[in-house]
Amino acid sequence: MALPAAYTTLRLFLDGMLCMMALYALLSYFQQQKSIYWQYALYILCMVATFWIDDIGYGKVDYLPGADYRAALLETIAFVLYIRFAVLLMNIAVQDSVSYRILWVITTILMAGALLDTVLWLAGASDSLRSTLYTINRFSVAAGALLVMPRILRLRQAVVTYFIVGSLLFTSGCLLALCINFIPALFTRQIDHPFTYPITFMQLGVVGEVLCFTLGMSLRNRENEQEKIKYQAQLIEQLLENERKQQKLQRIRDDIARDLHDDVGSDLSSINLLSQAAARQLDRQPDEARALILTIGQTSRRVVATMREIVWSLNSAQTSLESFSFRLRETASLLFDHQPTELHLDLPLDSDPTWVLPAEGRRDLFLMVKEMLHNAVRHAQSSHVYVQVRQQAGVLQVSVRDDGRGFRVADRTTGNGLRSLNQRAASLSGQLHIESAPGAGTLVTFQCPLAEDVVIA
Repeated sequence: MALPAAYTTLRLFLDGMLCMMALYALLSYFQQQKSIYWQYALYILCMVATFWIDDIGYGKVDYLPGADYRAALLETIAFVLYIRFAVLLMNIAVQDSVSYRILWVITTILMAGALLDTVLWLAGASDSLRSTLYTINRFSVAAGALLVMPRILRLRQAVVTYFIVGSLLFTSGCLLALCINFIPALFTRQIDHPFTYPITFMQLGVVGEVLCFTLGMSLRNRENEQEKIKYQAQLIEQLLENERKQQKLQRIRDDIARDLHDDVGSDLSSINLLSQAAARQLDRQPDEARALILTIGQTSRRVVATMREIVWSLNSAQTSLESFSFRLRETASLLFDHQPTELHLDLPLDSDPTWVLPAEGRRDLFLMVKEMLHNAVRHAQSSHVYVQVRQQAGVLQVSVRDDGRGFRVADRTTGNGLRSLNQRAASLSGQLHIESAPGAGTLVTFQCPLAEDVVIA
């Protein structure tokens, strides 16, 4: 029996669309080397072959759905590939574990049905029995698919929506194709009406599903490209951050080397020279020798203090505010020893352990406060110096106030000391404020954010 021209034309048009989509999937595989693309291409080709075999079956007077073993087997392979493709592309195992298990049950039903059909076909079972089992199997698969779709649709993702709509079109086409076989007025297949053929609805469903999946794949590829761009931007930012950290580390090393050379080195040279002078004067001028020995002791203590500061700044465990206060108290006391100025320290004995000193900025912070104290000793000519350290809401606040002669702030903007303070404040992402006037003393306040302590279990 020859097929009507209208049906043949429509079938050729739809087959051409599906073959083009299969070619697109294969090219995508060669381009991206992802197995899901060749699986999807094979799924489409299996469906086209199934439609072709079914067309031959329609020419038989005693046609029954699923009676042709080749068509039923190819259709089963196509369905299994389709499920495999959907699971991989939508990442259903992660997105919805329940739907993932349902799809595996559907796959098991398909494979069990194919195995049973093979046994019955080899045993020579009747076409009506095999057609009945085929229909039951396909209705079961369709019911499972309709159960999964609403669950995945609730994920509310643009890519998943494309796949769900495509799957719904595919399932609807398969269900219509099955149902039409049981509607006598349509099953007679009117000669010039292609929609009296069940395969038309199934093929339209497959075409709609392929179009939706193609759009979904394009959107997924665009999302993947955007993720790659975002990842590359994050990688570049991380590299820049690492470079900034390396530069800061190098500056710390340079500062330590300079301190060792300028402070420790010069003090050790002084100790060496003073000790030689004391040795020469020990017998002839014991009083002068004794004075030199006292000077050697003071210089030695200064060297020890400087070394302690360097070791403290390098010790990763010394991040608490209590540790900073202890080091500041020791340094300030040594600095104001034998000075006419009275030192007043208001340092915290305890603080919120959640917040700690920034690991990369401890040395800058300490040197900054030390510079404030040095300025008070050298320039203020004050009777009292007040040092206060506070922590509040993750912010460190430090103030140094004296009752000395003061100065005009506008006249000191270009000095090395103030420039150094401002540079260190900027490196700590902090704010430095100086209030002073001739005869009114000086108040230097600084605040910077603390780092949140991360406890690794």
